[in-house]
Amino acid sequence: MAVVGLGQMGGAIARKLLGSGVDLVVLDHNPERSAHFAGTTAGIAGMLNELADVDVVVTALPNDEAVTSVVFGIDGLIDVLKTDAVHISMSTVSPRLSRKMAEEHAHAGQCYVAAPVLGDPDLAASGNLFILASGETATIERVMSLLSCVGKRIFNLGENAATANLIKLAANVLTAQTLQAFGEVAALLRKQGLNTETAFEVLTNSLFDGLVHKTYGARIVRQQYSSVGLKASLATKDLRLALATAEESGAPMPTTSFVHDRLVALTARGWPELDWSALGALAAMEAGLPIEDIEDKS
Repeated sequence: MAVVGLGQMGGAIARKLLGSGVDLVVLDHNPERSAHFAGTTAGIAGMLNELADVDVVVTALPNDEAVTSVVFGIDGLIDVLKTDAVHISMSTVSPRLSRKMAEEHAHAGQCYVAAPVLGDPDLAASGNLFILASGETATIERVMSLLSCVGKRIFNLGENAATANLIKLAANVLTAQTLQAFGEVAALLRKQGLNTETAFEVLTNSLFDGLVHKTYGARIVRQQYSSVGLKASLATKDLRLALATAEESGAPMPTTSFVHDRLVALTARGWPELDWSALGALAAMEAGLPIEDIEDKS
């Protein structure tokens, strides 16, 4: 099999698959990322047409544009994959693009599974991602053992390929809204001189004991914004995709629009590469509080 896209998430997925004994080929447009796999058992491809013989290709790419180029470009996956090969897209992309990939792969005699993930690169490295899978039942069953290498739980969401992508966008909306709220609360507590670590312990060991509050809340409380689970720029893109889908559906999302603008503000301050928990830094800054771990570039 092959993994295309060796960024933080794709690289972690590839390393976990290698550690599980999977016969793997890796490919990234940035040779430096591929070079990290030199000296391993992985084969390193330089072009997509070198994947013509693989049975399964995983793509882990940052946005619709990158996925479109890899899948539909000249000598893209549609052109080079053999009949009955499976493309597993683990990228966070629009439901519309996912639906198109399912249709075009089927026309080419290939198979497609949408499998975006919930979790960060650390969870990928430990095989504890939550995987949202949609596509033909037989195809999902065919790749289930591979998904299980990196996934703690795989949710089979049915045969409509777009379903997994829509639920992934919904999850990222909820996470971003949670980070905005947590950042505001942390700023309030700091302004009142309270120990935020104590408050964090109380909150996350009572009513707010979910992974989002514990993982990203800890980054906000400890001001560890350069430890990146999801870049602010990618979170902005995800909320933009959710809002576009909402507009098409006639489903107003006013809170999502607000949080999207807050993420845009992070980029405006020169912080697009920080973790999206830097929403907490923005709240602290606006409260007149000192912020650590980042350089204010405004």
